[in-house]
Amino acid sequence: MEPLLKMSYKDRFPFSLSVPSWLYPAGYAENVERVAPFVDGVELLFFEGKPSCLPDKEVWHSLLALQERYLLSYNIHMPTDENLASEHRGERHRALEAHKRLFDLAAPLAPVTHTIHLEYPEGVAPALWMQAAEESLVALSKTMDPALITVETLDISLLPLADLLDTLGFKICLDLGHLIHFNLPIEETIERFAPACRMVHLHGVAGGKDHRALPLMDPALFSRLLPFLSTYTHTLSLEVFKAAPCFESIEFLAEKLL
Repeated sequence: MEPLLKMSYKDRFPFSLSVPSWLYPAGYAENVERVAPFVDGVELLFFEGKPSCLPDKEVWHSLLALQERYLLSYNIHMPTDENLASEHRGERHRALEAHKRLFDLAAPLAPVTHTIHLEYPEGVAPALWMQAAEESLVALSKTMDPALITVETLDISLLPLADLLDTLGFKICLDLGHLIHFNLPIEETIERFAPACRMVHLHGVAGGKDHRALPLMDPALFSRLLPFLSTYTHTLSLEVFKAAPCFESIEFLAEKLL
C-alpha cells in the first residue's frame, strides 16, 4: 500500500507547509490530489524549461481545479537545465527565456514564489560567476516581478550578492539542508537573509547525502535551525522526494515545533 499521512497538517504550523509534486511515481495532478487534504501547499517541480517538457493545458487546468477544491497554495521550482549564472551568454539567454515562459504559464495558479538557481559552474572563477549572476538578476527583474522570485542558497554563498538582491527586490529561498551539506555559514546566512526569506527548503543531511528524511540529521545540527524555524511564518517546503520519508519528516517536524 502506498504511504499516506495519518492526519492533516493544514494550518497547524506557524508557516505554510508544502511538499514536492514528486512523491509518487505519477503525474503532477495525481501527486497533488494525494497530498492536498494533508498539507497547505505543493512545490511544483520543473527541472526542464523547454516547451516540450512543460505540462499541457489539461494539466494546468487540473492543477487549478485542485487548488480551488483544497484551498492549496503552489510554489514553483524553476527550470535548471540552463544555468542563469553560466559563463556563456547564450546559455544565460536560454535560461531567461525558459524562466519567463514558465512564469507566464503558471500565473493563473498565483504561485507564492518561483524559486531560481544561480548554479556555480565547476572551475569558474567566483568573480565571473558573480558577474554572470548579476547580469541575469538584472535581466530577470525587468521581465518578472522580483518580489515573486526567491533565489535559493546552493553550494556557494549568496552573501556577496546580498546587497544587489535587496536593491533589485528579490526574495530568498533559504535551503537549510544545503547550508549544512555544503558547510556554509548557517547562522550568518540565516541572519542576513531572514527578512527577505519567503521560502525555506528543509531536508535531512546524513551519510554525505542531502534531501533525506529529517530524523536522520545530526540532532545538534538540527537544533541550530530551530530558533529560526520556530518563528518563520512564510512557506516551507520539505524537499524529500519520496512519500514515506517525506511524511516521516513532517511528523518529526511536528514533534519539534507543535
